[in-house]
Amino acid sequence: MKRIRHILLLLLLPGLAYSQGSPAGRKFWQLDALNGGLQLGGSYRYLAGTTNEMYNTQNSSLLYGGIMLNSSSHFWHPNFLWIDLGVEYNPEIGQDLYLVVPDQSEVRTLKKLNAAATFFRQKNLTFGGYVNLNESFNNRENLSNIKSNSATWGGNFSFTNKVLPFTVNYQQGKWNDLEVQTGRTFETRQSILEADFKKSFTNRDNNELRYYHNEFSRKDVNMVRTANSSDIINLNDIISFDQKKNYLLTSFVSATDQRGDDAFRRLQADENLTFRMPRHLELISNYNYYYDERDSIRMNQHTVNGTLTHRLYQSLTSSVNAEYSRTNHTLFTESNLISGFEVRYEKKIPMGQLSLSYAFRWQEQQRTSDPLPMHIIHEGHTLTDGEIELLDKPFVTLATVTLRDATGTIIYQLYFDYILIQRGDYVEVQRVPGGQIPNSSAVYADYVAMQPGSYKYDADNHQFSAGVILFNRILELYYRFGKQDYFNLQTTEFLILNYFTQHTVGCRLEYKFASGGVEYESYQSNIIPYRLLHYYAVLQGNIRSKLQFSLNGNVRDYRMISEGEDQLYIDITGKAGYMLGRQSGVSLEFGYRRQVGQGIDLNLLMGRAEFTTMFRQFQVHIGLEAYGRDYLHENTSFIGANLRIVRTFNWHRR
Repeated sequence: MKRIRHILLLLLLPGLAYSQGSPAGRKFWQLDALNGGLQLGGSYRYLAGTTNEMYNTQNSSLLYGGIMLNSSSHFWHPNFLWIDLGVEYNPEIGQDLYLVVPDQSEVRTLKKLNAAATFFRQKNLTFGGYVNLNESFNNRENLSNIKSNSATWGGNFSFTNKVLPFTVNYQQGKWNDLEVQTGRTFETRQSILEADFKKSFTNRDNNELRYYHNEFSRKDVNMVRTANSSDIINLNDIISFDQKKNYLLTSFVSATDQRGDDAFRRLQADENLTFRMPRHLELISNYNYYYDERDSIRMNQHTVNGTLTHRLYQSLTSSVNAEYSRTNHTLFTESNLISGFEVRYEKKIPMGQLSLSYAFRWQEQQRTSDPLPMHIIHEGHTLTDGEIELLDKPFVTLATVTLRDATGTIIYQLYFDYILIQRGDYVEVQRVPGGQIPNSSAVYADYVAMQPGSYKYDADNHQFSAGVILFNRILELYYRFGKQDYFNLQTTEFLILNYFTQHTVGCRLEYKFASGGVEYESYQSNIIPYRLLHYYAVLQGNIRSKLQFSLNGNVRDYRMISEGEDQLYIDITGKAGYMLGRQSGVSLEFGYRRQVGQGIDLNLLMGRAEFTTMFRQFQVHIGLEAYGRDYLHENTSFIGANLRIVRTFNWHRR
């Protein structure tokens, strides 16, 4: 309690520590703003479920109170030293009663402290520092409860001038997370030093140089610590050769040197020239260089391409393009020549608009190497519920697959965070709901796969689409076609080419507060053929400014043709809010997720309700929550209620 009293005294000190003898009316310390609040509340939760064929129940009760204070003040003058302080203290006492495990009582204290100091905040030269301490609890997709303790601190320095303006920022932090249900613990530490320099030599150029130094370490549940240290230099340049910026050069150069568990060196350069010419012609040319070295493996890649585009009036756009790339790898050499054209036509028609497009691409690829197992490193993928994501290479050794985050230090765990599904000669990756991988997030895969030897082939790809929008955008009908074929093959074993024919047809309706659509896709492929029926609906609106509502439904029904199995994804969410008066309202929220398929079976139904009102400057929140979950034969039912009373205040010096 002494520590809390000291913090509160520090928050209130600005208003008490005025100096009466300051020149020109200045005060030794001036309080500029003070806001905060008091809260009191409690909750009750009942949870029952079966895990590993063991039935258990849990009755939990929780009482808490809390105080939050934030102050802004200055020392001597607002532009000399500006101070922001914030503190939050929420002591809690709870009790958990179980059926088959010992009962327990606990006292938890949620704490938060933020402090920041800025010198000369409205001057050309500015610097300061900050510290943030936090303890929190949160829920991940109604599947995992996370307790987090974090501490971050750092400083910044900025100098604005006409010669070379720059900023320097430093941040250091550590995070400790606990998955309450699984007992998995994670410890993360990171420090970042960033320096940013900007310079323009004329009114036609902008140049920016950035330097990063990043120290990142992670210790997962297996108690093995992984760590990386990296230095990155980025140079961005934009140069215009004329006043109207019709002739433009954009340049990006990046160099990375990373040491540690994922050690590599990388150099990238991307140069773009844009020429906007008379007669609605535009030429865009690009050169890209990529060098990567890790684990005694080196790769050099050069790519050059150009696209010439012509626009006729506002309706017809046509373009031709060509690209050549060559890759020199420690284990192989590869060259690619790609050329093609595209035509797009858009035209207003009676009661709507018509759009047509056709694109053709021709490719010649040649590779020289011996058949051998290859270690694929840092292959990027995005994992989204309801969408199929395959590793790029066939003939993968499953035991070698490792998924990481962008830093290379967070190693995701099989079955806890993701699953692997064999799809013929390829492997599908799916995230596990409630794991560490958020929906629609990027992951990076390392694995070993058998790679083909020398080969050569030509390929062509056709893409056609047609769509019509009618009745002031009420109705939209569309069709898409894609086809890829190969010829002139000179191939060895372990080479798998994706022959496919794709048809997609759909319609979409939108009228006032309602919209929806249905789409059918047939993907005939020698790798992963499937049929997909996708339909969705959205209702949202506002009635007399009192009732706001939204209802979203989305269904993806896959038929995996080769395996003879189905994958079903159903998501339904709804929200509604009703104002009972000027200071009272009720909100309802519910959601349903259904997944059926190999290793993904999930039934999750949840609902929330909250009543909020204002009584004599006290905010009152009453909430109810319930959910039922059946995930991979683990059943859980939950119901909870909570009450929270809050009193806030806000003061600003005039």
